[in-house]
Amino acid sequence: MKNDRRVIFIRVDSSTKIGYGHLIRCLALADTLKKFFQIKFICTNLTGNLISEINKKKFKIFRFNVKLQKINIKLDAEKTISIIKKYGNDNSMLILDSYALSKQWENSVKPYVQKLIVIDDQPNRSHNCDLLIDQNLSNDHKKNYERLLPKKTKKLLGPKFAMIRKEFKLLRHFAKIRTFPIENILVSFGGTDTDNQSIKILNLFQKIGSNLHFDVVLGKGNKNKKIIKNLCSKNKNFSYYEQINYIGRLMLKSDLAIGSSGSTAWERCYLGLPSIISISAKNQKNIANELSKRNCVINLGSVNQLEGFDYKISIDKISKHQLERMSKSSLKLVDGNGTKRILKYILDMSVRN
Repeated sequence: MKNDRRVIFIRVDSSTKIGYGHLIRCLALADTLKKFFQIKFICTNLTGNLISEINKKKFKIFRFNVKLQKINIKLDAEKTISIIKKYGNDNSMLILDSYALSKQWENSVKPYVQKLIVIDDQPNRSHNCDLLIDQNLSNDHKKNYERLLPKKTKKLLGPKFAMIRKEFKLLRHFAKIRTFPIENILVSFGGTDTDNQSIKILNLFQKIGSNLHFDVVLGKGNKNKKIIKNLCSKNKNFSYYEQINYIGRLMLKSDLAIGSSGSTAWERCYLGLPSIISISAKNQKNIANELSKRNCVINLGSVNQLEGFDYKISIDKISKHQLERMSKSSLKLVDGNGTKRILKYILDMSVRN
């Protein structure tokens, strides 16, 4: 017998290759939605996935196994539909957050849910959805997704819809404007750091010697974590952390962060942490450029052109005024109420059903 309570399925993946940002922001949203909806995750068993994080939150999970770690759009849609038909009801909605699953997938699945919601940050892909969420900055939101969505699709665009995790919201009260001296630096290039920026930075500061203290945070998918852990164990100014759920506390005690321009950029902004960032993927380029324009970060550009010295030079050049301005601009940009705003729209959609 089917449950009549409103159900939201969330189709999202995580892996060493695609990273953890999609899953992390979906978990942040799910934490807000769970007060009003049954949440059921649908994930693929990809190498280095973070499905364990969903388990910790006690959400229901349906898992797909795939051959050769490659997603088949048609087969994925069929499996998703099967789960929706068996475990959903007439009020079911679905949230999709995936670069791998396209409009073809949405066309197949949409008839089986009341509403389809898409989370994306690449305004160059067509979608067939009722609601689109893009938390990223843009210099012209009005033109984003122009002619890429049905006319009736509601768009929630910009950092006011940034999906900040609950554990960060408890820390905002303690966030302060950063100023000189710079003593503690957080190094975090996401879950995988496939471009090995962490090692470049640590090797350099190990070589030249420094009074700066570095908190180095890695995800479990980092292939060089043993090397980095060993490096940190030999230097009293390096502290090693792996797959932690308290990175927000490390952000609070940091004067500066060095990292990528992925989804954690919004978390750093929320806690007023100035950042030196680099670009490790095409979809991060616009974010990095816009954050730089708004004086929230120092953007060093593509990781392909960077060495450890580039990060050091950037640290050395920062003025007291620049550091304080980045901190103030960051706090102003992200207020942490993004998931509540999204919830309001989703509740309104469910009521109108």
